[in-house]
Amino acid sequence: MAAPEKTLSAELLTALQAAGAPRILVIGDLMLDRYVWGDVDRVSPEAPVPVVQLDRGKTHTTVGGAGSVVRDLVALGARVTAAGLVGGDPEGASILETLNSEGVDTSLVVTDPARRTTEKTRVLAKSHHLLRIDSEEKRPLDPRSSARLTAAVVDRFRAVDAVILSDYDKGVLNAEVIAAISSAARAAGRPVWADPARGRDFAVFRGVTAVTPNRRETEEATGLKLPCGVVPREAARALVSKLALDLAIVTLDSEGMFYMTASGEQELVPAGPRLAHDVTGAGDMVIAAAVFAVAAGMTLRTAVHFANFAAGMEVERIGVQPIPRAEMLRRLSHEADMSSEKLLSPAELKPLLEQRRRRGEKVVLTNGCFDILHAGHIMLLQFARAQGDLLVVALNSDRGVRALKGAPRPIILENDRAGILAALASVDYVVIFDEDTPAALINDLRPDILVKGEDWKNRGVAGRDVVEAGGGRVVFAPLVPGLSTTGVVERILDAYSGGNRRE
Repeated sequence: MAAPEKTLSAELLTALQAAGAPRILVIGDLMLDRYVWGDVDRVSPEAPVPVVQLDRGKTHTTVGGAGSVVRDLVALGARVTAAGLVGGDPEGASILETLNSEGVDTSLVVTDPARRTTEKTRVLAKSHHLLRIDSEEKRPLDPRSSARLTAAVVDRFRAVDAVILSDYDKGVLNAEVIAAISSAARAAGRPVWADPARGRDFAVFRGVTAVTPNRRETEEATGLKLPCGVVPREAARALVSKLALDLAIVTLDSEGMFYMTASGEQELVPAGPRLAHDVTGAGDMVIAAAVFAVAAGMTLRTAVHFANFAAGMEVERIGVQPIPRAEMLRRLSHEADMSSEKLLSPAELKPLLEQRRRRGEKVVLTNGCFDILHAGHIMLLQFARAQGDLLVVALNSDRGVRALKGAPRPIILENDRAGILAALASVDYVVIFDEDTPAALINDLRPDILVKGEDWKNRGVAGRDVVEAGGGRVVFAPLVPGLSTTGVVERILDAYSGGNRRE
């Protein structure tokens, strides 16, 4: 029985299944990414540097920069046109060959025989980056190439649904090109999303629809510091105001992302639990997934959550690797299934509990954040289940956890926390509530027994009056000394900082 308020994974799954094949134009700095893999088992006697024994079978090239955005979009199922510049060299030919083989329209890519194609060579040992070697020219396009590119791009606007400016500050997106593209796109009624390069003067992007800078780029653009744990509300507002944007999305690495619209809509979208191997390409995935989603008809909020999900999958991989739509659908399907039939809305749960009570069964309810499940949680749940015939866990939403604990909590998102709880044999049902306390939910569900940890004995227990007025009781569970989610997080931080973390 699926809840009417779908879990996030289920919502994204449905939205991605319904997405078509939007037409998207990507303009920016195309480059060739070369990956050289090897093993390290000694230090050079000539200098204190590792000696890399190359594994030639693992050396490969792919398209990076704006090409990374293009390939992410293709993998999602978009119809993509690429515009940019390559040199008249083997590297440029390789970029065009790769994009053409993937069905990308490269007719707007200008070849300049006098220019060298940007190439980045990364040397890796297992999953560790050892060295990057760049070969590039960063001079702006010459006036003739700039005019050719702009004219060709503007002529295509009415044939696409959205435009992306993928800026790596290699010379393609100069101020004149950006201004001409933005003006023509507005006239054609097409949104223009920009991912500015670090160090660029963001003023050149004034008038685009949206920007997607990371934390450091946002700090440089606004002059506002964005330490971990701080919601970048003022910085996002400054970007929207100064650049006359409809939308600003600030990516916050392991903390997820924050978005704000010109109308004031805003949300901090926490990063899901991922095993991050390499952040290369995550920013490209964010703008690709967000633009794809909006162009495919998803709401802005759904699109941002989808971009956050997609970026989380990207950082699990080494290097820039487009993720096929089918693979994202499989992951979302798996995460949606984790919620199982145990995760219900209050409206669905209430008649089930009434039916169980009519059979003489006692309903037990406990509530909490359950962020990073530990042994203390397990003992509480087992104790609670033993007090009656079935156990309902009322789970604080992500918004509720942030209100109680502050950012960057929760560590684990409500969808995943609910799935973990639903997988436990001691838990019969899970219901998520968004209010600051479960009082209204308890009043609606009317449990026979309310269980709280014994640290609540001398504190006001939400819903106690309702339970006791109905002939029920409140039971306090024994605590496991020294165990708390906050303590677990502190120990993790200490472990990764060698015990020298500053408070």
